[in-house]
Order: sequence, then structure tokens, then C-alpha cells
Amino acid sequence: MGEIQEENIPFVGIDEFEEEIAETHENIVSYNENIEKINVIQKKLLNGIGWYQEARKNLSNDLENVTNHNKAIEKVVKNKIKARYSQNFSSEMEEKTKQEKLSILTAFLIDCVAKHKNLKIHFKDKSKRKLVNSIKITGVKISEEDIDHKVENDEIDCFLSANIIQKTEEVKKQLEEVKDRHRELRKLEEDIMELTELYNEMFELVQSHGLTINNAETKVNTTKVTITEGEGALKIAADLYDKALSKKKILAMILTAICLVLLIIIIAASTSGSDTEPDKDTVMIHQACDPSMDDDCVG
Repeated sequence: MGEIQEENIPFVGIDEFEEEIAETHENIVSYNENIEKINVIQKKLLNGIGWYQEARKNLSNDLENVTNHNKAIEKVVKNKIKARYSQNFSSEMEEKTKQEKLSILTAFLIDCVAKHKNLKIHFKDKSKRKLVNSIKITGVKISEEDIDHKVENDEIDCFLSANIIQKTEEVKKQLEEVKDRHRELRKLEEDIMELTELYNEMFELVQSHGLTINNAETKVNTTKVTITEGEGALKIAADLYDKALSKKKILAMILTAICLVLLIIIIAASTSGSDTEPDKDTVMIHQACDPSMDDDCVG
């Protein structure tokens, strides 16, 4: 597990900036891998290992080491991101590149921090339940709801009083476990607060630069979502194009049919008109009249 050292961050050119972004991205990848390690260790700690067993001490030490490593990564990555947001490049293209890369990098960090925070909250809830059960085992004569309330309000001293329980060797051991579990719970709450502050600080930093990112409860999946949305948009566009093409084809067929009908009507009308014209070759034969019979007849 490599050490993460703090450093003064000078202004850099665009090439050095892109190299630094790649390095910072690798640090966040390591941070995310550590979250998976933390998840595995926490599951083992919750899986029935006795409080004073050697295996538990080893796991607790491993958990502390990985957690401390992630805290160091958080500090370095946060400082680098803030420093690069405050640096302005002279070229408009370089400035655009800076904003895009920092936006993606910050979204990645926010997503990982949210993931880490949720993991801590889950472990805290499980640890609190273990603490309540440990207090019940000591034989205190109060309800589970009251125990839960006192633990939540950091009032466990009353459980350690000689007036409540008889301090046999076994009970002393149980009380020591109660105190250790309570310290662990308080430490988890401090870690959760720190992660919450980092999450909010990074989110506000992005917003203050006029950029927007998706809710990071999700945050590495941003790229996948963008690709999926792009594919969906292309599919919709293709469907619309196909529909429009189909409509054009139908419209063309209708227009062709109309033109055909009009042509038929014109041809029919022309044929009908020529049938009614008198035949120029027809000879008109006049019947002779009889003047004696017809007054109008001219002989």
C-alpha cells in the first residue's frame, strides 16, 4: 500500500495538467479498491468473531490501516482538485479541457466518497446493535429501547456503575467490551462526518464553477449512464427517422394515386368530348318540299 504524501501544488501547463489528472484518477481508483477491502473486513468483523480473539484484533488493525490510507488519499486528491479549479489557462480550448476533466474526476471522487460513507453507516448501525446486545448481556435492568436511547445520546456511563451490576470478573470483561465497542462507534461517527464534509465540499466546488454532475450515490457509473443515454437517444432518433420515412412513402403513394385518378378523369373527359362533335365528313341530305302542300316551301 503506497504512501500518499502532501505536496505544494504549483501552476502547470496543459500537458503536465493532463498527466496530473491521470495520476489523481489512479489514486481514486486505489481509494475505490480500498473501499472493497473495507467492506470485506467489516463483514468478517460482524460475522461472530469474539471481541478478544486474536483474529479480531488483526482484522481491526487491517481495517484501521486501510481506512487511514483512504483518508490520506482523500486529502491529497481534494487539494489537487481544488488547486486545479483555481488555475486558469490562457487558451479557451485548454480551459474547456480543464473543466471537462476536472468535472469527470470530481464526479468520480464524489461517487466513491458516497459509497464509502454508506458503507460506514451500515457498519455503524450493525456495530450499534452489537453494543446494545453487549450491554444487555451485563444484566442491566432497563429496556432495550432505553439502552438504545442512551447509546444514541452517548450516555453509557450509567451502565458501568457498580450500583447497577455486580462486577464479577466476567462482568468486568463484558464492561470492557462495552467501552471498546462504544469508542469504535464514536470513531465511526467521526469518520462519517468527515466523509459528509468532503462530499459536500466537492459537490459545492463543482457547482460553484457552473458545472453540473449527477447524484453521486453513484457516482464511476456517470460515464456508463451517459453512454446508455446516448444509445437511447440514437435509437429514438432512428425510430423517428424510420417513422418519418414511412410517412413520406405513404404520402408519396397517396399523391401518386391522386395523380393517376386525375389522369384517368382527364382522359375520360377528353374521350367523351370528341364523341359529341359532328362528323365533318357527314353529308346533310335535304328532303324536297312540295309548294302546293307547304306554304314555307320555296319552289
